[in-house]
Amino acid sequence: MSDSRCITIGLIQLSSSSVIEDNLQQAQELIQASVRDGAEMVVLPETFALMEKYNGQKLDFVEQPGDGKVQRWMKKVAQDHQVTVIGGTLAVASGVKDRPYARCYVYDPQGEVITHYDKIHMFDVAVKDDEVYSESANTLAGDKCETFDYKGIKFGLSVCYDLRFPELYRLYQEQNVDVILAPSAFTLQTGKVHWELLLQARAVENLCFVAAANQTGLHDNKRKTYGHSMFVGPWGDVLATMDDEVGYLNYELNVGQITAIKKRFPVHTHRKL
Repeated sequence: MSDSRCITIGLIQLSSSSVIEDNLQQAQELIQASVRDGAEMVVLPETFALMEKYNGQKLDFVEQPGDGKVQRWMKKVAQDHQVTVIGGTLAVASGVKDRPYARCYVYDPQGEVITHYDKIHMFDVAVKDDEVYSESANTLAGDKCETFDYKGIKFGLSVCYDLRFPELYRLYQEQNVDVILAPSAFTLQTGKVHWELLLQARAVENLCFVAAANQTGLHDNKRKTYGHSMFVGPWGDVLATMDDEVGYLNYELNVGQITAIKKRFPVHTHRKL
């Protein structure tokens, strides 16, 4: 019996600012356009609602689990457009003072939360001498992977820096995940050399699709992100990609291809460690 599972996903590429209202308005317009073109699910990038102007600005906008301006917005957008919304990340209270989670919510077309994922790996690096990040200083790391099923397709959630840690995705492979979702705010410098490479590696290693929505352009904090939101197939082929423009990218994934590839090339059954 053939496997004919398909879904059209829209990647929303933003150049978010430090003004939440502006970001939500732009995101809503792009979601509307993506859904009009056939998207059944839309993926927002990391920090879609607030790209901090200064380190720690997000602490003024931490939301409580299950309620808050951005969460209410996602719920309404999902309902209004009858689309599943993958909510990038936003700061959600963890119970630890001044260290919220970077949480990715998933809303179904009825506006109900399917699940959420708290970013596990914190971006504590020096990209350049004058571009240093310490995400763990004001973010609490999550500690578990999260999957969900939608229209007979299994999705695995991850965020940006997680892409550098293949062990997370091995856990998803063990659960037969079909599509890895990776909302991101990948920097310009690292994106040029590693973005496409990492997305392809995660797809090939795990014989699954990868759908990654990225931030792009120059932000209020004077830092730059890479853009190039992208779909990658289980054979490592780049199926569709954007450049550095603000916009959206729709693509229909034929998840049934995974079944055929695994039958011919069952590398997932050959692990020894």
